[in-house]
Amino acid sequence: MEKLESRIVKFNSNKHGDAISIQAIPGHFVTSHSHVNYFIDLTMMKSNHLKAEKCARTLARQYNGMDSIDTIICLDGTGVIGTFLSKELQKHFSHNEQNPIYVICPECANNGQMLFRENVEPMVRDKNVILLMATVTTGISIRRGIACIDYYGGNLKSIFTIFSAVDQIDRVNICTLFTSDDIPGYASYQRRDCPYCKNNTPIEALVNAYGYSQL
Repeated sequence: MEKLESRIVKFNSNKHGDAISIQAIPGHFVTSHSHVNYFIDLTMMKSNHLKAEKCARTLARQYNGMDSIDTIICLDGTGVIGTFLSKELQKHFSHNEQNPIYVICPECANNGQMLFRENVEPMVRDKNVILLMATVTTGISIRRGIACIDYYGGNLKSIFTIFSAVDQIDRVNICTLFTSDDIPGYASYQRRDCPYCKNNTPIEALVNAYGYSQL
């Protein structure tokens, strides 16, 4: 069986000030919500501290809100990036640099619902929050994150992602390093509309923000 890594393609972007690259694998893949023709591999971005720091620095430049940030909620294993992002955002609010920025990850139930335990709730309630994600294809996961923040009384100030195929969700702009325009030919399909399925092209892997399971 061919290893998917043999097909890795690198895409570069310097539109936000730093030269940053991501890796992607072309093929026929299934996420929890759609079929896609590229798996966006952000493993190194989330695990290598030098890449994570550069990613955070570039994301922080996109925050143009006037309100300081109290909490970064990290999904998709973006905790390392979130930690560096907290340091970068504090530089934007020098008057507030002695106040901590909480970097937290919600628990996820089997049905996808996100929750915080009682000891973590105070880090969300009445706090100015950034939602940090790795990849966005349909926006369903973002809506779950927004619903979670609303439920626990947080004030969503911005959404940050590394890759996003959508510009905004529910009139909230998404700040991202890469869009589908940066990956020529990138497409996401509903199952019934997937051209690969219509051509009987086998699904190669199940994918999510953490990686892939080759079939």
